[in-house]
Amino acid sequence: MKNDQRDESRSAGAPLGGGRLGEFMTVEDVADMLRINKSTVYRMAKAGRIPATRVGRQWRFRLSALEEFLDAGGDVAFEEVQDDNLKQAVNRW
Repeated sequence: MKNDQRDESRSAGAPLGGGRLGEFMTVEDVADMLRINKSTVYRMAKAGRIPATRVGRQWRFRLSALEEFLDAGGDVAFEEVQDDNLKQAVNRW
Protein backbone atom coordinates (compact mmCIF):
# COMPACT_ATOMS: atom_id res chain seq x y z
CA MET A 1 0.00 0.00 0.00
CA LYS A 2 1.39 3.39 -0.92
CA ASN A 3 1.78 6.13 1.67
CA ASP A 4 -0.76 8.36 -0.07
CA GLN A 5 -3.35 5.57 0.02
CA ARG A 6 -2.78 5.05 3.74
CA ASP A 7 -3.19 8.76 4.42
CA GLU A 8 -6.47 8.89 2.48
CA SER A 9 -7.97 6.03 4.48
CA ARG A 10 -7.44 7.87 7.75
CA SER A 11 -9.65 10.84 8.47
CA ALA A 12 -7.95 14.12 9.32
CA GLY A 13 -7.39 14.49 13.05
CA ALA A 14 -8.08 10.82 13.81
CA PRO A 15 -5.67 9.31 16.33
CA LEU A 16 -3.03 7.00 14.94
CA GLY A 17 -3.36 3.33 15.72
CA GLY A 18 -7.10 3.44 16.43
CA GLY A 19 -8.58 1.09 19.02
CA ARG A 20 -7.01 1.12 22.46
CA LEU A 21 -3.93 3.07 21.33
CA GLY A 22 -6.17 5.81 19.99
CA GLU A 23 -7.45 6.43 23.51
CA PHE A 24 -4.20 8.08 24.58
CA MET A 25 -3.98 11.83 24.31
CA THR A 26 -1.10 14.29 24.40
CA VAL A 27 -0.84 17.42 26.52
CA GLU A 28 -1.94 19.44 23.50
CA ASP A 29 -5.01 17.22 23.00
CA VAL A 30 -6.03 17.60 26.64
CA ALA A 31 -5.47 21.36 26.60
CA ASP A 32 -7.72 21.64 23.55
CA MET A 33 -10.34 19.34 25.05
CA LEU A 34 -10.48 21.20 28.37
CA ARG A 35 -9.87 24.60 26.80
CA ILE A 36 -7.00 25.38 29.14
CA ASN A 37 -3.37 26.28 28.61
CA LYS A 38 -0.79 23.52 28.07
CA SER A 39 1.20 24.72 31.07
CA THR A 40 -1.89 24.19 33.24
CA VAL A 41 -2.19 20.61 31.97
CA TYR A 42 1.48 19.98 32.79
CA ARG A 43 1.07 21.48 36.26
CA MET A 44 -2.07 19.44 37.00
CA ALA A 45 -0.47 16.22 35.76
CA LYS A 46 2.71 16.75 37.76
CA ALA A 47 0.72 17.51 40.92
CA GLY A 48 -1.48 14.43 40.42
CA ARG A 49 -4.60 16.56 40.03
CA ILE A 50 -5.54 14.96 36.70
CA PRO A 51 -5.24 11.29 35.69
CA ALA A 52 -2.02 11.00 33.68
CA THR A 53 0.87 8.67 32.93
CA ARG A 54 4.46 9.52 32.15
CA VAL A 55 6.03 7.77 29.21
CA GLY A 56 9.67 8.71 29.36
CA ARG A 57 9.68 12.49 29.54
CA GLN A 58 6.23 12.88 28.01
CA TRP A 59 2.79 12.86 29.59
CA ARG A 60 -0.05 10.76 28.18
CA PHE A 61 -3.70 10.82 29.15
CA ARG A 62 -6.26 8.07 28.64
CA LEU A 63 -9.46 9.52 27.19
CA SER A 64 -11.68 7.22 29.27
CA ALA A 65 -9.90 8.27 32.50
CA LEU A 66 -10.34 11.94 31.62
CA GLU A 67 -14.03 11.41 30.89
CA GLU A 68 -14.49 9.66 34.26
CA PHE A 69 -12.53 12.45 35.94
CA LEU A 70 -14.81 15.09 34.44
CA ASP A 71 -18.02 13.12 35.04
CA ALA A 72 -17.09 12.69 38.71
CA GLY A 73 -16.68 16.43 39.19
CA GLY A 74 -13.09 17.12 38.23
CA ASP A 75 -10.35 18.03 40.69
CA VAL A 76 -12.25 17.67 43.95
CA ALA A 77 -13.67 14.23 43.24
CA PHE A 78 -10.36 12.98 41.80
CA GLU A 79 -8.44 14.09 44.89
CA GLU A 80 -10.95 12.30 47.15
CA VAL A 81 -10.50 9.06 45.18
CA GLN A 82 -6.72 9.44 45.33
CA ASP A 83 -6.92 9.94 49.12
CA ASP A 84 -9.13 6.84 49.48
CA ASN A 85 -6.70 4.78 47.38
CA LEU A 86 -3.78 5.96 49.52
CA LYS A 87 -5.63 5.12 52.74
CA GLN A 88 -6.43 1.63 51.42
CA ALA A 89 -2.78 1.06 50.48
CA VAL A 90 -1.59 2.20 53.92
CA ASN A 91 -4.14 -0.02 55.67
CA ARG A 92 -2.86 -3.06 53.75
CA TRP A 93 0.58 -2.59 55.30
